[in-house]
Amino acid sequence: MGEGFVRVADTKEIPPSKMKEVQVDGENVCIANVDGKYYAIGNICTHEGGPLAGGTLDGYNVECPWHNSKFDIRTGEVTSPPANEPEPAYEVKIDGNNILIKIQGKRKSSPQIEIELLDKIKVEGTDVMSFKFSKQDNKVEEDKTPLLSDYTAGQFAFFDIGGVNNDPKGPIRHFTISSSPTEDFIMFTTRMRDSPYKKRLSTLEDGAKVKVRGPEGQFVLHDDYSKPAVFLSGGIGVTPFRSMIKYTTDKQLPLKIVMFDSNKDPENILFKKEFDNWTTLNKNLRIIYTVSENKHDEDLPTIRNGWKGEYGRINKAMILKYLDNTLLDNSIFYICGPPSMLKAMQLLLQEELEISKEKIKVEEFTGY
Repeated sequence: MGEGFVRVADTKEIPPSKMKEVQVDGENVCIANVDGKYYAIGNICTHEGGPLAGGTLDGYNVECPWHNSKFDIRTGEVTSPPANEPEPAYEVKIDGNNILIKIQGKRKSSPQIEIELLDKIKVEGTDVMSFKFSKQDNKVEEDKTPLLSDYTAGQFAFFDIGGVNNDPKGPIRHFTISSSPTEDFIMFTTRMRDSPYKKRLSTLEDGAKVKVRGPEGQFVLHDDYSKPAVFLSGGIGVTPFRSMIKYTTDKQLPLKIVMFDSNKDPENILFKKEFDNWTTLNKNLRIIYTVSENKHDEDLPTIRNGWKGEYGRINKAMILKYLDNTLLDNSIFYICGPPSMLKAMQLLLQEELEISKEKIKVEEFTGY
């Protein structure tokens, strides 16, 4: 098959104008078929780690599904920002129906380590589960230092749980680490779906070993604590904010944080008991909860349960109710949630509130 080449897929698995993520020698690689010719570049977006194979392929351009960076599938070069670093490109050969690639000149990546599942926690009344793992990690690859325990609040990692077959998105998923570096465990929190990966995840038993690569991502707190942080969260998008809030509370950082947390109803507010407790410990923290149920509908359970928070989606009036001009002018804004929410919040901040793009950081949850 040729020295240094490794079989990664069958040509039938990747129709024309389609892509597939493969794992080779610990590398995440995106294979694409353009008019019957196959190309391979790194699959982890050099901007904030989005999975390129989950994006779109238009001619020779691969567009990241997270923040729309584009790369040339032939060379790995950036063709459209916000990414500014190229992807590694790999030599491809076809042998019959076998797609072979040669791993060389690859960029340095985080080491892969192995951690142990400690506990699974289901959030009652929702389809959300948290998975806690040991923080004591063990090396899987030789001559590399485990780094997952040194993650920064807000980062994510790739989880290979094993035994995942026939999942259209591949056998590995990335999850935001919802635990804080100050806690003695690694945790991620996710909505459970009917995909092969999520089904396999739900069956993991305590003590199961999981391979993890990371940390990755730049959705982290700014260093200048004189500038307040405003978090805009939608549903499961609150996970990086849990990590950040817990970290700042434990470290008693002099950083003012205001979070607007939007959910369908009170039962779907994740981590509420923890958040409420942390507001009593952290004088710099304020959280505004809002639910999308209509407050004028007397039959809704929120009315019966005496809901005292806000109603409706986060909008200009709600933000101005809690943020004065000083906060608006000096804060760094963080948005995390589903694509529709992220787009709406960007328009709200930039067009209605005239917040400069440079003061806005975004992280998108793509639903898996």
